[in-house]
Amino acid sequence: MKRAAAFTAIAAALFLSTCRPQLVKMPEPPQDRHAPFNYAGRKGMVVAAHPLAAQAGLDMLKEGGNAVDAAVATAFALNAAEPFASGIGGGGFMVIYLAKPKKVTTVNFREKAPAAATPTMFANKGEALEQWRTERGTAVGVPGMLAGWSYALEKYGTKSLAEAARRAIEIAADGFPVSLTFSTINKDEYEKLLKNAGETTCYLNGGVAYEPGDTFKNPELAATLRLITTKGIKEFYRGEIARKIVAAVRAKEGIMTLEDLAGYEPEEMTPLQGTYKDFTIYTLPPPGSGGLHLLQLLNIVENWPLKDWGHNSVATIHHLCEAMRFIFADREHYLGDPDFVTIPVAGLLSKDYARRTREKIVPDKTAAAYPYAVFDPAQEKKENTTHVCVIDKDGNIVSLTQSINDFFGAGIVPEGTGFLLNDHMADFSSNPKSPNAPNPNRRPTSSMGPLIMFKKGEPLLVLGSPGGTRIFSSLVQIIINIVDFGMSLDEAIEAPRFFSYSVSGKPRPISIESRIPEATLKALEALGHEIAVKEDYDKYFGGAQGLMILKDKKIILGGADSRRDGVGAGY
Repeated sequence: MKRAAAFTAIAAALFLSTCRPQLVKMPEPPQDRHAPFNYAGRKGMVVAAHPLAAQAGLDMLKEGGNAVDAAVATAFALNAAEPFASGIGGGGFMVIYLAKPKKVTTVNFREKAPAAATPTMFANKGEALEQWRTERGTAVGVPGMLAGWSYALEKYGTKSLAEAARRAIEIAADGFPVSLTFSTINKDEYEKLLKNAGETTCYLNGGVAYEPGDTFKNPELAATLRLITTKGIKEFYRGEIARKIVAAVRAKEGIMTLEDLAGYEPEEMTPLQGTYKDFTIYTLPPPGSGGLHLLQLLNIVENWPLKDWGHNSVATIHHLCEAMRFIFADREHYLGDPDFVTIPVAGLLSKDYARRTREKIVPDKTAAAYPYAVFDPAQEKKENTTHVCVIDKDGNIVSLTQSINDFFGAGIVPEGTGFLLNDHMADFSSNPKSPNAPNPNRRPTSSMGPLIMFKKGEPLLVLGSPGGTRIFSSLVQIIINIVDFGMSLDEAIEAPRFFSYSVSGKPRPISIESRIPEATLKALEALGHEIAVKEDYDKYFGGAQGLMILKDKKIILGGADSRRDGVGAGY
């Protein structure tokens, strides 16, 4: 979605009306946000999908917090300012780089299935399948967000949970003007919110959807966050809030129990490491499939002459989409919770495996079949999420992706709490024989893929995106836009995107932004591709956020995607 004049005016009003006196108004991007617009800083930078959240993270950096402190403060603030995409009713992952001593690690706070989950719980639901997976209590996974934030703060941060939540509480209590993005998504999800949250919910404006410029306030969320910062996260996992969560889930035919919440623990994991040309990339291991598939796709494209083919040329789009289809075959065949399923990660990431996959791709037509390609079409949704990038003055970095899955999650709000519950059980397969079938206490496969890219041992690029199954392909396109096509950070993020996958051995249409020329689409059709032009690419392709560290110029660039309300805040 272009960042039009209407949104620019709202963003300006937002800062003038709701920010504290010490806050500095950030520069306004051009009205056509598809023009390159890099935010800049010299000491630190936060990039996030809402200006108030980015400012909350920057405030934390200026108050002496490190990158982990600022990332958690930003994540908290997103719950208040961008509640349709993430919040304490969901989960996520973060990749952390510590500058001294040098270390890269990941924290997994992905939701888990309740103990009563079964492989057949989504089987044989017929036309009602989508509702069971996305709008009923069966859709809700055990939230991991607060546990993950708390773990990261206690081990790698310097500030308390209360300090990290301070700005989020103020945003929720004071309110802010609704953007065009918020309003559009609110209208799209109106029926779900009306059914599950009710007409009196703050997520509707007197029972109707919000219009741009309306004030959104969430005093119940502010009260919930105050309670959590006073009593600790045990209130969420074992106390009164836990009881409200279980009551809300079970009232909508769900299976979660108090024991499920009490037993939740985040997990610190060794990151996946891969290379693309002269660069080294650290990203998520499974159950985050986005990192694995990102490295797979980069391995495949590494030896193609992309620069000679040209950016978004017929050859480039054809070859990448063919590669994606083979990768989705692997996804459905192998991916699941690594605590329960054996995944041949080393084999999938080997350069030899990439070579063998590359040899199956024919330059002038689509493949006849994609082995193992049984990707569950029900997972190819407009899943949405949000991403945060942070670097502090000491060079510590966080790349954090978090989600409640679909916009406004399951639409279920525990009584009096102000936060939305996720529908991440939809990320399990409805096929009981799949390695990603729902089972007790398992984490569903995630498409998230936050990453940090290094050159000669020094961090260069921090990147992540929402967008469900489109995440890894979007991130790869941004990386090759920078590395192979010489684009600036924000130019690479703003460039048009495309995506495809396969089902039962057959290719699915190429989903492509409407900004791609008609002649290119016709040429792709001549190669055997079906084309699905996405006019709503702002929602379909997510909203990537990135940082680029240019040490030779002593500057940090922030790139924020105009497909959502992203901004960078640096100093």
